[in-house]
Amino acid sequence: MEDPNQAVQPDFSTAEYNEARLRLISDTVDDVQAARILGSLWEINNNREKAIWAACKAEETCRAQEAEERIAEEWAELQRRAREEEEVLRLEERKKYKAKFMPIRNIKAPTGPVNIPAPYASRKLLKGEYCELYFFTNAGLAEAESFNPSVDDEALTLLKTDSGQHLWVPASATRDKASVIKDEDLTWEQFGEAALRMVEAMRNHDWPEESVQMHIDFWTALESHPWRRSPREHYKRALLLYQSQQRQRWHRSNLGSYRWSLAELNEELLNTAKDEILDNERTKQLENLRKNRSSSSPLPKREPA
Repeated sequence: MEDPNQAVQPDFSTAEYNEARLRLISDTVDDVQAARILGSLWEINNNREKAIWAACKAEETCRAQEAEERIAEEWAELQRRAREEEEVLRLEERKKYKAKFMPIRNIKAPTGPVNIPAPYASRKLLKGEYCELYFFTNAGLAEAESFNPSVDDEALTLLKTDSGQHLWVPASATRDKASVIKDEDLTWEQFGEAALRMVEAMRNHDWPEESVQMHIDFWTALESHPWRRSPREHYKRALLLYQSQQRQRWHRSNLGSYRWSLAELNEELLNTAKDEILDNERTKQLENLRKNRSSSSPLPKREPA
């Protein structure tokens, strides 16, 4: 359809439109009037076409504007997603390489000890796995200071598992088990040193605050338990054994959608831990008694030849 606004009204008085005028000529309409009528009809039709043209153009403009807006919105969405992806990657990098992005304070190097746990302990906490409290005692932190930072985190070493299989694992993720003091064998002084530091380390490794608070309540309950101030040593040791056993059980548990809370102590399991301590002591006493008897037995006399 051509633009009706550009159309020029023809001269209906010319010979070209004789036939059209003849159809209009009558007793009351002469040739001149017929030409005028044809002109009026043309104008009416042209105005109608102009209105249709304007409506079409308005619709086209609207569609074009909507298309432009849609393209602009899609582009803005792509830009937003790209920024979000960049932000996610940036946060992941900052989380993965915390040491690289750690803020620097304008203070001197500390002269005292710095509480930096061993890489093995950091990896355990990062994964949310069980980690011995020993690594956060004074002795464990002192040992961590001797760690060689030049060891490549990506280097692999061959490790033999308890099942006899050999697996390649990161060298910094391995640990000589013989050098680690089990939780139940720690002193209460060491337990106090480690618990506070592990809470701080949990937060530094982005543990959920709910889990951190549960551990705080758990260790506080142990410290405030009546057995903690008992004159009988096996009661105190039972608390440490309970702490070790139940924390390991909690880490191994996988009930699907939830885990139980360690905050409230289970007195039945506490008594079981106490009985285990007593049984182990009795077993050791019997073994020592047998050794003493065998070492003090006189040698048999030789018969004369």
